[in-house]
Amino acid sequence: MRNPGTYLNKDDGAMMILMSMMLLALLTIIGIAASKTALTEIKIAGNEYLYQHNFYCAEGAAIETVDKLEALESVNVDKIGWLMNESEKVNKDTDLYAYWSNVNRDKGEASPGGASVCAEHTELMSVHHGVLAGSSLDMSKPTKHIYSIYAQSHDRGLVLIKIGYTKAF
Repeated sequence: MRNPGTYLNKDDGAMMILMSMMLLALLTIIGIAASKTALTEIKIAGNEYLYQHNFYCAEGAAIETVDKLEALESVNVDKIGWLMNESEKVNKDTDLYAYWSNVNRDKGEASPGGASVCAEHTELMSVHHGVLAGSSLDMSKPTKHIYSIYAQSHDRGLVLIKIGYTKAF
């Protein structure tokens, strides 16, 4: 006859150990997957931070360029490193990228225009495209001039911003 206080067989203990080991293995796999997902999310957040930092530095440099253009009193300003005519070294956006990457990085030359915001890795430039089409030819009235303003930030990544600007002289 069976003892009334015993409810488990000899095989029941081995089954409980096997089930607990399987549960422990499952929880370990879930923990490893969760930690890998968390590490991926941390990397994504770090990259987003770098992009936002570069974007805001480049935007600040573009706004600084607008302020510099507002301070100009004449179109005929020579020897300003950050202000170029369209016929010079930059005709297209790709020319500007090549100009900044080749001239400044390889030869150690100063950038055409360093921005005061994020100064160590931000550059600015403005390209004068001439008089706005349809502007008045009357010499007594101011004429509108078109500019492209470029700003870039390259702190462990690259953000290049281009904005259009019009100023009457």
